Amino acid sequence: MLRALRAQVNALLADTPVRRKPALRRSDAPGALLATDLPHAAEETATADFIARAEAAQWRVRRTENGWLLLDRPVPMPDAPETTDYQGECGCCLWLLRQHPENGDAAEMIRQLVRAQEKGPAEIERFCGALHASLAAMLRRGEALPGGLAPYLAAAYQTIMNGRTQG
Repeated sequence: MLRALRAQVNALLADTPVRRKPALRRSDAPGALLATDLPHAAEETATADFIARAEAAQWRVRRTENGWLLLDRPVPMPDAPETTDYQGECGCCLWLLRQHPENGDAAEMIRQLVRAQEKGPAEIERFCGALHASLAAMLRRGEALPGGLAPYLAAAYQTIMNGRTQG
Protein backbone atom coordinates (compact mmCIF):
# COMPACT_ATOMS: atom_id res chain seq x y z
CA MET A 1 0.00 0.00 0.00
CA LEU A 2 2.75 2.46 0.89
CA ARG A 3 4.84 1.54 -2.16
CA ALA A 4 2.32 3.12 -4.56
CA LEU A 5 2.12 6.28 -2.46
CA ARG A 6 5.92 6.49 -2.27
CA ALA A 7 6.04 6.21 -6.09
CA GLN A 8 3.67 9.19 -6.37
CA VAL A 9 5.94 11.33 -4.19
CA ASN A 10 9.04 10.14 -6.02
CA ALA A 11 7.45 11.27 -9.30
CA LEU A 12 6.80 14.71 -7.80
CA LEU A 13 10.37 14.86 -6.49
CA ALA A 14 11.76 13.85 -9.89
CA ASP A 15 10.20 16.98 -11.38
CA THR A 16 11.80 19.23 -8.73
CA PRO A 17 15.15 20.90 -9.38
CA VAL A 18 17.51 19.91 -6.54
CA ARG A 19 21.17 20.28 -5.51
CA ARG A 20 21.24 16.64 -4.43
CA LYS A 21 18.77 13.78 -4.37
CA PRO A 22 16.43 14.32 -1.42
CA ALA A 23 15.77 11.57 1.09
CA LEU A 24 12.29 10.08 1.16
CA ARG A 25 11.46 7.76 4.01
CA ARG A 26 8.58 6.25 5.90
CA SER A 27 7.54 8.64 8.66
CA ASP A 28 7.02 7.59 12.25
CA ALA A 29 5.34 10.92 13.06
CA PRO A 30 1.63 10.78 13.87
CA GLY A 31 -0.43 12.11 11.00
CA ALA A 32 2.15 11.45 8.31
CA LEU A 33 3.05 8.52 6.08
CA LEU A 34 6.25 9.83 4.49
CA ALA A 35 8.94 12.40 5.18
CA THR A 36 11.46 14.11 2.90
CA ASP A 37 14.40 16.41 3.49
CA LEU A 38 13.70 18.27 0.24
CA PRO A 39 14.10 21.73 1.86
CA HIS A 40 17.75 20.81 2.57
CA ALA A 41 18.30 19.67 -1.03
CA ALA A 42 16.54 22.39 -3.01
CA GLU A 43 16.02 26.14 -3.17
CA GLU A 44 12.97 27.53 -1.36
CA THR A 45 11.19 28.29 -4.65
CA ALA A 46 11.60 24.66 -5.77
CA THR A 47 10.40 23.45 -2.36
CA ALA A 48 7.37 25.74 -2.52
CA ASP A 49 6.60 24.47 -6.04
CA PHE A 50 6.88 20.85 -4.84
CA ILE A 51 4.50 21.58 -1.95
CA ALA A 52 1.97 23.18 -4.31
CA ARG A 53 2.14 20.21 -6.70
CA ALA A 54 1.89 17.72 -3.82
CA GLU A 55 -1.15 19.51 -2.39
CA ALA A 56 -2.74 19.55 -5.85
CA ALA A 57 -2.24 15.76 -5.87
CA GLN A 58 -4.16 15.58 -2.55
CA TRP A 59 -1.15 15.29 -0.25
CA ARG A 60 -1.14 17.19 3.03
CA VAL A 61 2.30 18.68 3.60
CA ARG A 62 3.66 20.21 6.77
CA ARG A 63 7.11 21.43 7.69
CA THR A 64 8.95 20.22 10.77
CA GLU A 65 11.23 22.25 13.00
CA ASN A 66 14.27 20.38 11.64
CA GLY A 67 13.48 21.35 8.05
CA TRP A 68 11.84 18.16 6.79
CA LEU A 69 8.46 17.90 5.10
CA LEU A 70 5.88 15.45 6.44
CA LEU A 71 3.49 14.09 3.83
CA ASP A 72 0.15 12.45 4.36
CA ARG A 73 -2.94 11.51 2.38
CA PRO A 74 -5.70 8.95 2.72
CA VAL A 75 -4.47 5.48 1.85
CA PRO A 76 -6.48 4.06 -1.06
CA MET A 77 -8.77 1.19 -0.12
CA PRO A 78 -6.96 -2.07 -0.88
CA ASP A 79 -8.44 -5.00 -2.73
CA ALA A 80 -8.32 -7.96 -0.37
CA PRO A 81 -10.14 -11.25 -0.76
CA GLU A 82 -12.66 -12.08 1.93
CA THR A 83 -11.59 -14.81 4.29
CA THR A 84 -13.13 -16.59 7.22
CA ASP A 85 -9.97 -18.57 7.97
CA TYR A 86 -8.72 -16.29 10.72
CA GLN A 87 -5.39 -17.15 12.31
CA GLY A 88 -3.06 -15.47 14.77
CA GLU A 89 -3.31 -11.98 16.21
CA CYS A 90 -4.08 -10.40 12.85
CA GLY A 91 -6.89 -12.85 12.21
CA CYS A 92 -8.32 -12.25 15.68
CA CYS A 93 -8.26 -8.47 15.14
CA LEU A 94 -9.97 -8.90 11.80
CA TRP A 95 -12.61 -11.10 13.39
CA LEU A 96 -13.24 -8.51 16.14
CA LEU A 97 -13.58 -5.69 13.61
CA ARG A 98 -16.01 -7.69 11.52
CA GLN A 99 -18.08 -8.74 14.54
CA HIS A 100 -18.31 -5.16 15.80
CA PRO A 101 -18.48 -2.99 12.67
CA GLU A 102 -18.27 0.50 14.10
CA ASN A 103 -17.14 3.78 12.69
CA GLY A 104 -14.48 4.83 15.15
CA ASP A 105 -11.63 6.91 13.74
CA ALA A 106 -9.18 4.62 11.96
CA ALA A 107 -6.87 7.09 10.19
CA GLU A 108 -3.86 6.82 12.50
CA MET A 109 -4.23 3.03 12.86
CA ILE A 110 -4.32 2.74 9.06
CA ARG A 111 -1.09 4.75 8.86
CA GLN A 112 0.54 2.51 11.47
CA LEU A 113 -0.62 -0.63 9.68
CA VAL A 114 0.61 0.61 6.29
CA ARG A 115 4.02 1.36 7.79
CA ALA A 116 4.10 -2.09 9.40
CA GLN A 117 3.07 -3.78 6.16
CA GLU A 118 5.95 -2.14 4.32
CA LYS A 119 8.35 -3.58 6.91
CA GLY A 120 7.01 -7.11 6.40
CA PRO A 121 4.94 -9.91 7.96
CA ALA A 122 6.77 -9.97 11.31
CA GLU A 123 6.11 -6.27 11.84
CA ILE A 124 2.44 -6.71 10.88
CA GLU A 125 2.15 -9.44 13.50
CA ARG A 126 3.75 -7.18 16.14
CA PHE A 127 1.34 -4.40 15.20
CA CYS A 128 -1.61 -6.80 15.44
CA GLY A 129 -0.52 -7.99 18.89
CA ALA A 130 -0.75 -4.42 20.18
CA LEU A 131 -3.93 -3.78 18.18
CA HIS A 132 -5.63 -6.85 19.66
CA ALA A 133 -5.08 -5.49 23.17
CA SER A 134 -6.33 -2.04 22.09
CA LEU A 135 -9.47 -3.42 20.47
CA ALA A 136 -10.29 -5.52 23.52
CA ALA A 137 -9.87 -2.49 25.79
CA MET A 138 -12.08 -0.41 23.50
CA LEU A 139 -14.80 -3.06 23.65
CA ARG A 140 -14.60 -3.17 27.45
CA ARG A 141 -15.00 0.62 27.61
CA GLY A 142 -17.90 0.54 25.13
CA GLU A 143 -16.00 2.63 22.56
CA ALA A 144 -16.52 2.43 18.81
CA LEU A 145 -14.02 0.22 17.03
CA PRO A 146 -12.10 1.61 14.04
CA GLY A 147 -14.20 -0.25 11.49
CA GLY A 148 -12.52 1.49 8.57
CA LEU A 149 -9.37 -0.44 9.45
CA ALA A 150 -10.88 -3.82 8.44
CA PRO A 151 -10.13 -3.74 4.66
CA TYR A 152 -6.55 -2.63 5.30
CA LEU A 153 -6.13 -5.32 7.93
CA ALA A 154 -7.50 -7.91 5.50
CA ALA A 155 -4.85 -6.88 2.94
CA ALA A 156 -2.15 -7.07 5.63
CA TYR A 157 -3.48 -10.48 6.68
CA GLN A 158 -2.98 -11.65 3.09
CA THR A 159 0.62 -10.39 3.26
CA ILE A 160 1.20 -12.54 6.34
CA MET A 161 -0.47 -15.61 4.84
CA ASN A 162 1.42 -15.21 1.54
CA GLY A 163 4.66 -14.92 3.48
CA ARG A 164 3.91 -18.21 5.25
CA THR A 165 3.16 -20.07 2.04
CA GLN A 166 6.25 -18.71 0.27
CA GLY A 167 8.63 -19.15 3.21
